[in-house]
Amino acid sequence: MKIAFQMDESINFEVDTTFALIKEAQRRDHSIYIYTPNNLALKLNQPMVKPISVSFQRVTLESRGNRNIDPSSQAIQMTGENSGMTDGCPIALAQKVTVDHSGFISKEDVAINLNEMDIIFIRQDPPFDMRYITTTYILEKTSALIINNPTEIRNYPEKLITSLFPELIPPTLITENISMIKDFYCNYKDIILKPLYSYGGNDVIRIQDESSIQVVVDLMIAKYECPLIAQSFCKDIEKDKRILLLNGEPIGVMKRVPKVSGEIRTNVRLGASFEQAQMSDRDNEICSKIGPELKKRGLIFVGIDIMGDFLLEINTTSPTGVVYINKLYNKSLEKDLWDAFEEKAQRKAIDLV
Repeated sequence: MKIAFQMDESINFEVDTTFALIKEAQRRDHSIYIYTPNNLALKLNQPMVKPISVSFQRVTLESRGNRNIDPSSQAIQMTGENSGMTDGCPIALAQKVTVDHSGFISKEDVAINLNEMDIIFIRQDPPFDMRYITTTYILEKTSALIINNPTEIRNYPEKLITSLFPELIPPTLITENISMIKDFYCNYKDIILKPLYSYGGNDVIRIQDESSIQVVVDLMIAKYECPLIAQSFCKDIEKDKRILLLNGEPIGVMKRVPKVSGEIRTNVRLGASFEQAQMSDRDNEICSKIGPELKKRGLIFVGIDIMGDFLLEINTTSPTGVVYINKLYNKSLEKDLWDAFEEKAQRKAIDLV
């Protein structure tokens, strides 16, 4: 199969799920192509593109009680304008890559028609802005299996898709209106504010004093130029979990522990550690309610964040956690993922005949 990865300009190849998927794809003898999404253009003539460059570095794993990996090192650096449309066909100037046993990579610049791909992975992180949205419009033109469905990623970003399941989430308000946010605070007295389209724990702020709302909201809206999401504060930070779902079914779970006492953010990229965890009855209930809907929408591989009894986010753009869960349980989740991806791609190819 021909596999394309639309990915960020930099990732850590020791701990990033994207690289785990790339290595497993190569083990299965697939042809692998990688490209960055920046400066996408819809043109009927030849696109203006420049080659991208790729470099890999070896990084060391930092273990804390055999339960944590330091995700701070960067491993892939890619730059350049690389994709567009010509004669109505999506194309990309990509790197055809081969990974050796040490984790280093060889590459060859090639121009590819994305319609010739069997599977395309959307693996770049938010922010979910107009540039990101443009990539979904272009990818809709392809005949390949896309993980995940670009239409659904665009229609239901990660912090909005939870609104499909109001009975599972904490009390939530999405708005730019300061009066509505103040009223929301008055109802709950302890709330979280965060930008609607950011990610990774960026600017997640706890509000316990009404006098701070105005300045926080003004600063956030000025910085992100988008609505904010306000939620009642969940006190069960020690019960934060990341659960990975494949075709709507849970395949892995880990508990995330904040780096320091009093920290409300449990993102591994911010230094949180991770531990083994068991699926609770409530976790299974949440998965059983959201799983069929995610599968129906073509959201094949997602990560969900649960804190206590509440669903907080459904990560559809570039879910992570495979390497961490593998380390905790001595698993190889990427093999299970690829079994499912290949089966779906083969069925899609048959349907197109």
